[in-house]
Amino acid sequence: MKKYIAYYRVSTNKQSLGLDVQRNSVLSYLNNDNTNILISEFVEKESGKNNNRIQLSNAIAECKKQNATLIIAKLDRLSRNVGFIFNLKESGVDFFALDIPNFSTLTLGIFSTIAQSERETISQRTKVALEAKKKNGFKLGAPNAQFTDEMREKAIIINKEKAYNNENNKRAKAMIEILLKNTSNCSRIARTLNENGFVTSRGKQFDCKSVKLIIARYNLTA
Repeated sequence: MKKYIAYYRVSTNKQSLGLDVQRNSVLSYLNNDNTNILISEFVEKESGKNNNRIQLSNAIAECKKQNATLIIAKLDRLSRNVGFIFNLKESGVDFFALDIPNFSTLTLGIFSTIAQSERETISQRTKVALEAKKKNGFKLGAPNAQFTDEMREKAIIINKEKAYNNENNKRAKAMIEILLKNTSNCSRIARTLNENGFVTSRGKQFDCKSVKLIIARYNLTA
C-alpha cells in the first residue's frame, strides 16, 4: 500500500479546466494500481513564481504527517524554481511528478531547469507573438481578419519558433545533448528517451527520425 497526497495548481481563477486536467491525470495514474491510496487533495490558485504557497505548505505538512508521497501532474505545477525543487527533495519529502515517470537526479535536474527557463521566458514569448501579429495587421478577436501571404509566412516562422521552444522538445534536447557524448546512434538514443518517459512535441514516442529532427533543430553535435 502506498499513500499519496495530491497537489494541483493553476495561476489564475480562470484556469479551472487546468485543474480538472491535472486531477484526471493523477486519478488515472493512481487507479491503475489498487494498492495506491489517495489520502487528500490540495488545490492552489497562485503563480508559480510564488514559492510561499499556503496549500502547498499544507500538502507537504500532510505528507510528513501521513508518511505519504506528494503527487503532481507536472513538475512545473510544483514550482518553476530549480532551487526550490531541489530543496524540497533534500527535505526528505517524497514527491512524484507524472511527467517524470522514471525519476532520477539527472532527470530532475533537466526537468526543473527547463521549468525555470520556461518561467523566465514565457512572458517574453507572449509579447513577441503579439507584436508579430500586430505588425502584420492581425486584430485579436476579429472574426473576419484577412490573412496575406506575408502573414502566412510569418505564421510558419512562429510555428517553427513554437517547435523550438516546445517544452517536450527542450526536454529531449537536454537529454540528447548528454547522450550524444556516448553515442551517435539515433535508434539507441530514441530507445533511451522512450525508456525514460520522454515524448515528442505531439506526445508520441521517439524514433530515429524524430531524434534527427531534434538534433537538426537545435544544431546538436556529438
